[in-house]
Amino acid sequence: MVISLEKIKSLATMYMLLLTVGSSLFIIFIDYKALKKKKLNKEARVCKFIGYLYLVGGLTFFITMRYVY
Repeated sequence: MVISLEKIKSLATMYMLLLTVGSSLFIIFIDYKALKKKKLNKEARVCKFIGYLYLVGGLTFFITMRYVY
């Protein structure tokens, strides 16, 4: 099964961008604080890392697919 670049490029929509940015901000600010409040410090750090990774990855994917290719 071969996936073409056009098929992947069609995934880079504004909806996808808003969904990934919104999800990552929720993870960074809401989930992180909830875990910190429960004194789960290691899980909170991992949660914050995943949130930032999701934010950077989503933005990078969107910009790359929309404007580079």
